[in-house]
Formats: sequence, C-alpha cells, structure tokens
Amino acid sequence: NNNNNNNNNNDINQTHFRCDSDPLDAAGDDRSEHGTATIPNSTGLDIRPSTSMVPLPTLPRYPMAETQNRNCWSEPPHANFNIRDENYLREKRPSKTPSGPYLFRAIGADLILTNANSGPTTSIAANYSTILGGQVRSAPTFIINFVCPWGLIVNYYKIPEFYLPYLRANDDEANANDDGARPESLYASVKRLEPHERAMARFLMGNDEERDSTLKLVPIAVEGPLVVRRMVQGKPAIIGKRLPTKYTYYPKDASRGFAECFEVDLMVTETDAVGRTACNMTRRYTSSVTVDLGFVIEGSTEDELPEQMLGCVRLHRIDALMAPTLPGI
Repeated sequence: NNNNNNNNNNDINQTHFRCDSDPLDAAGDDRSEHGTATIPNSTGLDIRPSTSMVPLPTLPRYPMAETQNRNCWSEPPHANFNIRDENYLREKRPSKTPSGPYLFRAIGADLILTNANSGPTTSIAANYSTILGGQVRSAPTFIINFVCPWGLIVNYYKIPEFYLPYLRANDDEANANDDGARPESLYASVKRLEPHERAMARFLMGNDEERDSTLKLVPIAVEGPLVVRRMVQGKPAIIGKRLPTKYTYYPKDASRGFAECFEVDLMVTETDAVGRTACNMTRRYTSSVTVDLGFVIEGSTEDELPEQMLGCVRLHRIDALMAPTLPGI
C-alpha cells in the first residue's frame, strides 16, 4: 500500500497543466492540433540583450514542443500542497490538509539575467514596463521577484477584484477618491470573510513587519537530480525571516494604461554565505530541475484557518543560457 501511495503521489506531482490565465493567449485544449501556445517573441530563445523599450522575451506556458517542454512554466494542481487545517493550533500533533484553489491565478514567469550594465533589480514594475513580454500591469498584478546575484526569477499573479479594496487600504490618495469605503470599514469587513480571505486581506493591509511574519514560501522539486529532490520537498519557510524583503504598492495609472500592482522583492543577494552558495547552485541546476514555487499566507490565529495557497508557478527546467538580459534604464 505504501508503495502504491508513493506512486500515486509521484503521478500527481508530475502532472502538468496549461493555465487559462496566461496574459498573451487563450489556453485552448492541450490536445489541440498544434499542442503549443502561439506567443510572439516569447520562446525564451532570443538571448540578445534587450533595450529598455523593447519587450523582454517572457517564458512560454507549458506545453512547449519547440523546447521539448523545457524553459517554460505552468500552474500545478493546488491539492499538491498540504497546508494548515482548521484544528492546526489546537492539536498536540498538528495535521495538514490539501489546499483548496489558489487565491491568485498565475499569469506568467520570467528568468532574466543581470550584469554590470543592467538597471535596478528591485521595483521592476516601476522601472520596466517590458517585463512579462510587455504585458505587465495590463491587469491588477501581484509580483514576486527573487533577486539573485546572477539575475531575477519573477512570478506574476492576477489579483482578483475582490481583494483590490484591501490592496488600496493604505493608499491615502485612493481612499480620498473612492466611493466612501474608508479603511475603517474595510477592517470591520474582515470579520465577515472566510478564514483564507481574512489572512490575505490582513496581509495586504498590514505593515511590512506583519507581512514578513506571514508570507511563506513552499518549494517542491518535482523533477531533477535526487539530491535536489531530497533537499526541496515542500517544507514551508517564512521568507521574510530568511531574506530582506521589500513590499511596494503601485496605484493604477490610467494615463499610461497601467493597472495597480503589488510587488514583493526577495533579496537573495543579501543572504549569508550559505545562502549565496545555495543560490549559485540554483543557477547550476535550473536546466535539470522542475520546481514548484508556492506561496501561502500563514494562518497564525484560529480565525485564519484553514489556510489556502496564495498561488504557485511551476518552472520547467529553465535554461539560463536562453534568458534575456535586464537592460539599463
């Protein structure tokens, strides 16, 4: 039975899905005539340096026949992740349960190299309208940006309209021009939300210290060398306690056609020697590893349980040699 269960788990973990939320085209049917997405200038094969005004090639969505399903991204099944259940804080032996649907749907991913001529590696939503194939902020977007010594790993999620009032709660200008929903009423409304909604709303409305204490990274190495799969098995980590983290809210800019955005910059460059070694190993193994980068807001009180995954991007054997270079600005 244990062997059967292990086999079943492996089958689940290695299931790859196209995502209907891709910003550049409709997902269609995986069994379509061509079986791949048509994404102009986004095959990841153009390694020429890009100028600051030219859209950077973005990673295409799985499946990708041209690269034998390498160098692309997908959104794995949410039930792959076990999260805190409603009794987690009351049990002597806390239990976990498979997550419900993602709160934010993934809409893309980028691997971007940096060098001495590159511009700023943080606040990329403000500095580079060319990321995500030039489609960033075409809809309200939640960005997670891993700032590594050699480049950026960027995940993009669409923020549902339901959460936008909570996202704007700390923006004085937005609150001065809204329909009368002052932050005080938003804080009161949190009590009526579902537990996972409440945790997400509190994160968006919170200060940086509160955010640092609840944003969890849940990485899973799905395919790759055994040594990597054993090291990366889905153990959650409060990322703000491990890395310096920067949070930035960008209001809607109608004059430029930009939707609002929330960016999380994870400063892997400022970690300790062990962390830097791990980061360099990450680049070494990216082309041979398929990894899930999942995120969840920790349910730290009973009214925030059970948890539910914020979102996840699966990176399929990403080849840094095929990545574009971040331009100067």
